Amino acid sequence: MIRGSCLCGGVHYEVDRVAVMSHCHCSVCRKATGAAFATWAHVEAVDFRFVRGQELIKKHRNAEGMGREFCSICGSLAPGKPEHMKTWSIPAGTFDDDPGVRPVAHVFVSSRAHWWTIDDDLPQFEKWPPRFEPPFAR
Repeated sequence: MIRGSCLCGGVHYEVDRVAVMSHCHCSVCRKATGAAFATWAHVEAVDFRFVRGQELIKKHRNAEGMGREFCSICGSLAPGKPEHMKTWSIPAGTFDDDPGVRPVAHVFVSSRAHWWTIDDDLPQFEKWPPRFEPPFAR
């Protein structure tokens, strides 16, 4: 079991297994984190559960329906289940334990911050990689 929580400790969750982890460079992730990219762990629904604090989670959605879940007390990003995916998306920085996997790719590099240079050897994709959507997309 892999545990995670928000900054204030109000939201706690557990994960049995992380399916895949990636770095997302889309503008929504950059603005939500205030960083060059966000690292997300994708978890099958049967492998994810809230322990406490789910009622503290609020959602923000932009005009296109994209957005993020966050703790209403401390503002930390929180696990969410995007409408376009079958999996839960977990902000990897909220893990309290080692998830046992590492990022496998950079996604949405077409939107990357102009001031950031990707300098590792992970594959880079302009949008989603072709094999990433199934079984994750609806």
